Amino acid sequence: MATVAIEESMERRQEDAEVDVQARPASSEGGTPPSSSRSQSREKQGPSGGVRPALEHRQSMRGSTSTLASPEVQARRNIYKARVEGKDVSTSDLTHELVTCSGLLIDYVYRKRTVAADSTSVFDSLQGVLAKQAWSNVNTYRFAVGIICQEALEFQLMESITTESKARGMFAPNHPSTWRQWGQFIRKHNRDTMCLNVEVQNTLVVRKMMRLAQQPVVEPLAEKKGRLEEFWGSFHDRSRIVNNKPRDSDAKGAERPKYGMTWDLQSGPQWRIVTPVPGSLRHTELPDREKAYGNDARLGMGYRSASQPQLRKAPPAPDAGGDGVRPGTGERLPPIQSRHHYLQACDQNGKVPIPMNFMTGHSKALTADGRKMVDKELLALAKMIQETPAVEEVDLFDNASLTDAGIAKFLQKLSKESILETLRRVDIGQCVLASKQTITCITSLLKDCQGLRILNLSKIQIAHRQQLALAQAIGAHPKLETANLSETGLIPGNLTKECLVQLLRSRSLQSLDLSWNVFDGEAFQVLGENVVYNNSLRTLKVANCATKYNLGPAGDFVPPLSLFLEQLSHERGLTSLDISLNQCDFRTALILEDSLDTHKKLKQLTLDQNPLGTLGMRSILRLLCRNHTALLTFSAVECKTNIPNQTPGAAVPMPIFTYTNPGGKYNLQLWRPYHRAVLRMLYKVMERFELQPAEAFDKVVHRENLVTKNYEHPGKDNLGVFQVLTEGDLSLVFCVEKAIFKRFLSGGKSGLSEQDNTGFLARYFKDMRFQPGFKKVVPLFANWSELMGDQDAQQVFVDALSKDFSLTLPYLAQMCMEVQESANEVLYKLRPAAPEDKASKFMTNKFFHRLEDLLFTHQKLQNFLELNTANPTGHYKLELGNPSDFAVAERLLLLDRWEAAVDRKLERKDVSQYGNGSHLRNPLFQGRDLDRQYNSVAEWKLPEDGLFEVDYVSNARPLKGTEVLSNDLWDRLMVQMINSSCLPQDRILAMRSISHTFSMRSSHMRSIVGYFKDSHQRADIFIVFYLRIVDLHNSKMFMVRFPDQEEVVALQERLGYASFYPFFQPENAKFELDLAIHDQRLCASMWVNLCQKEKYPHNLHDYGYRLPDGTEDPMALGVPRSWGNFDSCPKEGRFRATYMCAPENRTFSARKELAVTYTFLNGIEELKEEEVQWWTGLTEPPEDVLGLLEFFISRYDDVKTPFTKIDGEGGNGVITLSELTEGLDAMGCHKFDKKKGDKADQRTKAQRIDSIFRYLDPGCEGSVSEQEWAVLDQLWKEFDMSIKEFVQFLILTFGKDLLWAWEALDDDESGELSEEEFLQAVEKIGYFGPAKVVFALLDSSDDGNISFDEFEVLDKYKPLNRRPMVSRPSTLPGMSLPTT
Repeated sequence: MATVAIEESMERRQEDAEVDVQARPASSEGGTPPSSSRSQSREKQGPSGGVRPALEHRQSMRGSTSTLASPEVQARRNIYKARVEGKDVSTSDLTHELVTCSGLLIDYVYRKRTVAADSTSVFDSLQGVLAKQAWSNVNTYRFAVGIICQEALEFQLMESITTESKARGMFAPNHPSTWRQWGQFIRKHNRDTMCLNVEVQNTLVVRKMMRLAQQPVVEPLAEKKGRLEEFWGSFHDRSRIVNNKPRDSDAKGAERPKYGMTWDLQSGPQWRIVTPVPGSLRHTELPDREKAYGNDARLGMGYRSASQPQLRKAPPAPDAGGDGVRPGTGERLPPIQSRHHYLQACDQNGKVPIPMNFMTGHSKALTADGRKMVDKELLALAKMIQETPAVEEVDLFDNASLTDAGIAKFLQKLSKESILETLRRVDIGQCVLASKQTITCITSLLKDCQGLRILNLSKIQIAHRQQLALAQAIGAHPKLETANLSETGLIPGNLTKECLVQLLRSRSLQSLDLSWNVFDGEAFQVLGENVVYNNSLRTLKVANCATKYNLGPAGDFVPPLSLFLEQLSHERGLTSLDISLNQCDFRTALILEDSLDTHKKLKQLTLDQNPLGTLGMRSILRLLCRNHTALLTFSAVECKTNIPNQTPGAAVPMPIFTYTNPGGKYNLQLWRPYHRAVLRMLYKVMERFELQPAEAFDKVVHRENLVTKNYEHPGKDNLGVFQVLTEGDLSLVFCVEKAIFKRFLSGGKSGLSEQDNTGFLARYFKDMRFQPGFKKVVPLFANWSELMGDQDAQQVFVDALSKDFSLTLPYLAQMCMEVQESANEVLYKLRPAAPEDKASKFMTNKFFHRLEDLLFTHQKLQNFLELNTANPTGHYKLELGNPSDFAVAERLLLLDRWEAAVDRKLERKDVSQYGNGSHLRNPLFQGRDLDRQYNSVAEWKLPEDGLFEVDYVSNARPLKGTEVLSNDLWDRLMVQMINSSCLPQDRILAMRSISHTFSMRSSHMRSIVGYFKDSHQRADIFIVFYLRIVDLHNSKMFMVRFPDQEEVVALQERLGYASFYPFFQPENAKFELDLAIHDQRLCASMWVNLCQKEKYPHNLHDYGYRLPDGTEDPMALGVPRSWGNFDSCPKEGRFRATYMCAPENRTFSARKELAVTYTFLNGIEELKEEEVQWWTGLTEPPEDVLGLLEFFISRYDDVKTPFTKIDGEGGNGVITLSELTEGLDAMGCHKFDKKKGDKADQRTKAQRIDSIFRYLDPGCEGSVSEQEWAVLDQLWKEFDMSIKEFVQFLILTFGKDLLWAWEALDDDESGELSEEEFLQAVEKIGYFGPAKVVFALLDSSDDGNISFDEFEVLDKYKPLNRRPMVSRPSTLPGMSLPTT
C-alpha cells in the first residue's frame, strides 16, 4: 500500500488511463541493453540531467490522459492518511465508504437515516448523521472510523468473490424465497417480542395482586368510624354513671344515656342514638332484648374466618333469640358486660382502652399485635376473654413489654372448654420476656386444644429442658398446620436433633419456621432426613441457621446447609423453601440445583443475603429454566458477593462444574456434599449424551485412606438419584470427545460433516445450553423486571445468564426494554448467548438507541465478532472476565474436542504439541504454561476470569477438487486491499472474516504476505490462510518470502512443527528441535526417516545433539538410524541439522508417504512428481551463486544453454570444478575477479568459484549433473517471479506507466537511485519483498546506481493481457444478504 509520504504522487494515478508504450525508449528484446552503452550514455549526460529530456518527453506524451482518482479512491486515501497521522477523519470522506458498502455499523447509520425520514440525498443524509452524533471522545469516533473501513473492505472483497463464484457455479444464487424468509423472520421477531412483553407485564400484575391479597383487609372508613363511635360512647357512658346514678352535673330529668348512644358536641351537648352505617350491625337497646337477656344481653356481630379476622362489611343483625344465640346462625354473641369489665380494668390500671374489633364485637379474633401492651392490659383482656363464649385467634405478636407471668396467666384463661373448641391460632411471637411459664402453658394448651392450627413462638427463648416436651407436643398434635419456632434457642447438640425428629413426626404440619436458630451439619442432616420422611410439609424456613463448622481434614469451610439440601433429592412435598442468610455460595447452589432437578412441587425459593455470586446465581437460573421443575419465582436480594473459587489451605483444587462444557479433570473428595453433587451432575450429563460410564469417564482412580480401591459406577435408586459414594477421594477425567463422536459423527441423520465447525457448535449449544421453555420464560423475565433499580442484582443476573444459556432476540429485547439504563451491559454480555446468524446480527442493531452505544458494545465484543469458527486457526488473547472473550475461549475448547473426535474418526496421526490430540498450542493462563500443569488443555476447567492466551491450529483442509480463485480475481482482491482505507491490522481482520469462503494457491499466499511489512502482521495473515492452500506441495514458493530463520521458528511454534514440515521440498531446511516436545520429536524422526530413504547420512549436514545438561554429544557414528522410529527417538535434548539433497537422490514416494500420513490433505495421495514446482529461495545459496545467475540472466534465455557450453559439445553430462572455471572464463565472466580496493571480500576467484561448485554438488560426488545444475533454473524462476511481483505492485499502486512509479521513487529528482535510496523508497511505498534482488537485476552496469533507462527494463515483466482491476460496488448498503 502506498503510504502518505508519496500521496501527492499517487494522486496522479488514473486507474483506466492508457499510455502509449511505443513512445518509450526501445530496449533490447532479450534483456537489458549492454552495460557499456548505458555507462557511456551516463558519462556524456551527467548523473542528474541525462534523463530529464526523456522524462519531459514522457510527461508530454502522457498529457491530458492523467486525471485525478475517483472520489471513492481519493476518499479512502484521505482516510488512510488521517488515520496514519493520528488525525480525525472528515465525515465527508467517511460517508463515501458508507454510500458504497455495507456492514453492521454501516447498516445502523442507514437505519438512523431512514428513521429520521430524511428527504435529502443519501450522501448528504449520512454525512449529517455522522456530523450530528454526540461523540463522547475522540477515541470513540476513531474506533467507529476503523470499524467502518474494515466493514467496507469486507463488503468489497465479498462482492468480488461472490460475483465470480456465482458465475463459475461455486456459490448457489439466492432464491427469491430468501427474501420472504427474512421478512417472516422480522415479523416473527416483532410478534414474539410484543407477546413476551405483554405476558411479563401480566405476570407482574398478578404477582402484585397476590401480594396485596396477603395483606390484612383494610377496614372501610365509614365502618371504622361507626365502630369507634360506639366504643368510645360506651366508654363515656361509664364515665357519667356512678353507682348506677347520674352525676350531679347532669340536667335534672335528662334522659339517661343508654347503650348505643354517643355524646354529640356538634348539634349541641346531648346524647343521641348512633345512626348505624348501612349494612352494619344495629345496636339499638330494645325493651324486649333487655327482658330477654337482662344484663347479659349480647350484641349481634358479623364474623369472618380466622384467616380474615377483620370485617369489611357486617351483615344486618337479625333479632336475637331468647337463648343468647343469633337466630338462624347458631353463633354465640359476646356479652356487653365483658366490655365493661375490660374498661373497668383499664380504669383501675390507668391504661387507655384499645378499641379492637374483638372489643366492639366485630370479630372473634383477639388481634393485639404491636400494641405495646403491658401485663395489666393483658389481664384486663383475660377477664373479658373469660366471659367470652368463643375465641378463634389470639394475636399478641410484638408486645415486648409483656412478662412471662402475665402471658402465662392470660394463656390459662384460654383453658375454658368453649374457647378450646374454637381456638385456631395463637401468636405470641416476639414477646421476648416470655419464658418457662409461658412455654409450660403452651405445651399444656397444645395437648388440650385439639383444634389449634397456627402457633407462633418466634423470638421466645425456650429452655433446653422444655424444648423436647414442646417439640413432642407439636409433633403429636393432630391438626396443627403452622409452627413458627424461629429464634427460640435451638443450638447444635443431640437435644436439637431429637427435637427436630419429634417436630417432623407430625403428619398435619404444613409450615415450619426454624429460622435464626443455630444448626450444625449433623442437625441439618437430621432435618433433611426427617423432612423427606414427613412428606406432608409444604413450607420450610431455615434462614440464618447455619453455623461455620469445619468438616474437612484440611480445616476448610464446608457449608453445613449443604448436608440438608443434599437430602432434598428424595423430598417430594415442599412448595416453598427459605434458606436466606446461610452463607450459601456457588457450591450450595449447585447442590440445590442437583437435588431439586426433578422436584415437581417446589414453586418458590428464597435465597436472600447469601454470597451466591455469578456461579451460584447461574445454578439457580438453570434450575428455574428446567421445564420439568415447578419453580416459578425466587428471591435473591443482596447475593452479589462471591466467595473465592479456591479456599486457602484446601486439600484439592475446587472443581467447577460448567454445564455447556463439563469435560475436564476432576479431583473429588466424596465426603464433601458439593463434590458428590458435581459427580452426580456428571452422571446426568452422561445420560444426556447417552453414553456408558466407561465411555464418559476416563483415568478413574478411587482411594480411601491412601489405599487405591476398585471403583464401581453408581446406580440409581427408586427415585432416580445416583447413589454415589460418600467416602474416599476420586480422580477422573470426564470426556466430552466420545460424546461428540457418538452424537455428531456417528452418521445418519444426526451426523455432521467433519469440517462443519459452525454446525457442530450450533447443534452442541442447542443440546447442552438451557433455553427457557414456554412455561419458564415469563417467570424468568418477570424476576428480571422485579430487579429494576438494584444494579448489583442486575449485574449478577446478567453475568449468570451470559453462560450456559441460549437466548433468542425477543428475550434480549425484553431485557433491554425493562432496564434501559443497563441495555449496553446486557447486550455485550448476552450477545454471545444469542443466535449468531447474519439476520440476528443485523436485528440486534435495533436495540441500540445511540451510535455510541453500538460502538461500546462492539468494542467489548471485538474478539467475539472477529472469531471465524469456519477457520479458527490463529492466535487469541482473551480476558475471561469479559463474557464475550469467555465465549470465544469456550468455543475454542469445544472445537478442540470436536476436531479431536474427527481425527479419531478419520484415524489421523497425532501431530499435537504434547501428544494429547489437542489443537491448542502454547496455552497460557495468567502467564503460566497450562501444559505443564495438565496432560491436556481438555482437562483444564475454564475459570471465570483471568488472561488466557493460546494458538489454535485446525486440521480442516480444502476438500478434494476444491476450486480456487482465479488469478484475475486474486489481483482484484489485492487491489481492493491495498487501496482500502484500513490499517494493516484491520486488513488482516477483514481477510480473516472471509477466509472460509475460498481456497487459494501457493502463488496467492506468496503475493499476500508481501503486502505486510511487520513480521507479526505477516505471520498473522500467513497463519490465517496457510491451511486454505490446495497445493501445499508448492509451499517452497511462498516460504522463500521468510528468509529470517527466527520468523520461520515463530511460525513453527504457532502452526506446529509437524504441520509446518516441508514434506515435498525440504532442501536447505534448517532446524533445531526440542526432543522433549512431542511434535518436535516427531519431526526429528521424520527427518532421519527421510534421510534413510534418500541418502543416509549425507543429506544431514551440520548436525548436532545437545544433552539436557548443556553438553554436546559428539555423535561420532553420525545420527543414529534408530531415530527414524518415533518410539526410539530420545525424549530429551536438542537436535539440529540442515537437510540437503541432490535431485538424483530425491525419493518422491517417501516424501509423499510422509505427507499422506501427517498433512491430512485431501487427494494428496494422487499427487504426481511433475505437478510439483521445484523451487529455491534467493537467500538459500551463497551470494556468488546469485552473481552467477545474474550473469546468465543477462545473456541467456535459460540455464541449460550455459551448462551445454561449459560441458562442451558431446560432453559427458556432468561438470567438474575445472570445467566450470574454464567455461566461465570462456564466456567472459569477470564477476568473480578480485577488484582493486575491495577489502570486504578477500577471497580469490578460485575460492569463490569453488563455493559455487560445492553448492551445486550437494551430494559431494565431485561433479555437477544436469539435474543438480537445474537448481539454477529454480533460482531463475524465483528471480523472475520476484521482478514480476515488483512490477505488478508498481502497476497496482501507480498505474501502468512506470514513469509515475519512477517519479515517486526518485523524490529528489536526481535521475539516479543508489541501493540505499532504492531500498528506502520502496519501503516507503509499501513494498516489502526482495528489493535487493530487484536492484541487483536493474543495476546491469554494476556501478551501485540505477537510472531511468535501467529502470525501464521492468517493462518486459509486465503481465500480458492482464490489467489491474478495481472493484466498484454496484449496490447501496442495506441489509446485505448472505451469498454463500
